Amino acid sequence: MYHPPNTAIASQHQDFFRDVLEGLRKPQKTLPCKYFYDARGSALFEKICALDEYYLTRAEVEILHDCSHEIAAALGDFDCIIEPGAGSCSKVQRLLDDLPQLRSYIPMDISTAALDRAVTELEQRFPKLEVRAVAGDFTDNNCLHNIANQQHIGQRRLVFFPGSTIGNFTARESLGVLRWLRELAGDNGAVLLGADLIKSRDRLLAAYNDAEGVTAEFNKNILRRINRELAGDFNVDDGFAHRAVFSEQHCRVEMQLVARRAQSVTIGGEILQFHRGEHIHTENSHKYSKQLIAQLSSSAGLTVAQHWQDSRGDFALFLLSAD
Repeated sequence: MYHPPNTAIASQHQDFFRDVLEGLRKPQKTLPCKYFYDARGSALFEKICALDEYYLTRAEVEILHDCSHEIAAALGDFDCIIEPGAGSCSKVQRLLDDLPQLRSYIPMDISTAALDRAVTELEQRFPKLEVRAVAGDFTDNNCLHNIANQQHIGQRRLVFFPGSTIGNFTARESLGVLRWLRELAGDNGAVLLGADLIKSRDRLLAAYNDAEGVTAEFNKNILRRINRELAGDFNVDDGFAHRAVFSEQHCRVEMQLVARRAQSVTIGGEILQFHRGEHIHTENSHKYSKQLIAQLSSSAGLTVAQHWQDSRGDFALFLLSAD
């Protein structure tokens, strides 16, 4: 049964409200993973990055630590770094140390709380660097266009897209994301892209199903946000369980929230039914070969100029130049 949504909720959180209902009305219920990241979600993700099972951050930090001078030399004389989905801005600081000529840094994130903390730290550590934070969703074309249009003509821009964020998108979506990043970089710019490489299923699943249950709480945080911001009534602790599975067909880890029993949930006046065992698909984490990254980049008008891997071959940073 449908009831008209609370207009105050719909106007205050219009995109969130629309995306949640749109996803949960589908035969295979989904929720966009970008809504994990309120202040609590961002803090939980930082905790995930320090877990023993979560190899991704350690691997990328190793690359940035061991290869920073080589990466900086390959980058050359960029004027500006733009980082969509910047979060805590911790990884970019290694690059900033080795790029003293850089004039400006533009971190962009959907979580304003994470941005505020990061900008304060950056301004203290790099007092000569102009830091211009942008609160917004990098998947919003208008937001990216606005940033690109604000840059000075002739300025060389590096778009830093670390972590495994590209893996959260389907093949078609990831191509669109790379095209957006190429536009943001401009014709004389480049993209520094992080990508998680293919490895054993056991190591992959452990990284998304840690023994401490931090990833489970991170996954459930989206339900807590819905309850708090959209007048939802999910029984988060007892009603749903976290699950991570590996899809051989798509070469990705899928995160899900599984209904422990048949139940109904109300969100902003709309009643949604869940049967026992039904799951909400919350996140994809695709894994890549170097060849696949090269093919994907080429389709987006980018060429792999160089790449760097960690010592175990778990992760890679790809320097992509505009064609």
